[in-house]
Amino acid sequence: MHSSTDQFYPDYRTLDEFNLFDLDIVRLSLTNENILAWSRLNATQKDADSLCDAHLLNMELASDIALIERIRDESVAYLQEEFEFPMPAPVQKATLQDLLAMAANQSSRHRQFCACTLLKAMHIINHFDAREARQALKLTDQELFKKAETRIYQTISAMMAQALPVVEFLGGRKQRASMVTKLLSKDDPLAAELFDKMRFRVVTATREDVIPTINFLSRTLFPFNYVLSGETYNTLVPFGEYVNAHPQFNELARHMELPKEEEDTAGSLAWNPHSSPTYQVVHWVADMPIRIDDYKNAYITDGVNPVPRPIIYIRAEIQILDRQTHRQNEQGHASHKQYKARQVESVLDKLKVRPSRPSD
Repeated sequence: MHSSTDQFYPDYRTLDEFNLFDLDIVRLSLTNENILAWSRLNATQKDADSLCDAHLLNMELASDIALIERIRDESVAYLQEEFEFPMPAPVQKATLQDLLAMAANQSSRHRQFCACTLLKAMHIINHFDAREARQALKLTDQELFKKAETRIYQTISAMMAQALPVVEFLGGRKQRASMVTKLLSKDDPLAAELFDKMRFRVVTATREDVIPTINFLSRTLFPFNYVLSGETYNTLVPFGEYVNAHPQFNELARHMELPKEEEDTAGSLAWNPHSSPTYQVVHWVADMPIRIDDYKNAYITDGVNPVPRPIIYIRAEIQILDRQTHRQNEQGHASHKQYKARQVESVLDKLKVRPSRPSD
């Protein structure tokens, strides 16, 4: 039975409503698995439409169609010129919706393989294209952050208003001094990239609500293919244990490409050395699509370098956990106060300075 919130949030699904695509999204969001390490897309047509929506793509707009066709054509040329990859004509000229359908259709394995290969190339080239375009944007980072924050706040506030299981939401931009301290605390500060200029924490009512909330955020704000696997860690809900604890997932998990036993160890690769071993959270770094108003006039460009595009991406850090765990994390060794103290201690050791003590 569907609740009255379905008309507002058709992409929010309870555990009982999960399909294979939902479980794939969760697996990729909970682990450090490489997003390119797949050979089929377990998505229905509705799932594919949801993925386009998550990317803010409206395939009825000429601007969005042109963007996808340009990325597709460059990807086809790359695969053919660099690897002499034989691409069937129907795949070369397919719309994004058709490519997603081909990638999910196992009746033609060769066409499915070609569609998946092309989509992987498009994923990287689109990311590269968006990064180049952002450097030529007339908008400042602060203006872009404001756009991103507005989109996130509106979504989370509406979720809470409609009684979906988000009970607390914290967010904001990191202060400059805090960013300097964080970089100084790293082993190689000049090589480090700071991902959490924008950071958000989503607290759910119970631990059972964490997985549906992750799935929903992936379907609405943070497309699963733009979660940075190397910056993901999960100390809250190990994927294999979660599947085993929920019998309704066992049949779905049998159809996944990779053995679920390999998933549980992957999520700790990006663990912060200053965090407590008792700190529990699902931590993402993800790119969120942002639509640029009047995009043709929003770039410093000759029209070709870069090609103006209607959608770019803003990177953010997202933490997701349940209310009970959140309270436990704020106690003792796992608390944010203790975390900051360990971070500052590391900086003091590197700089060889100590705060002066007041004279007796």
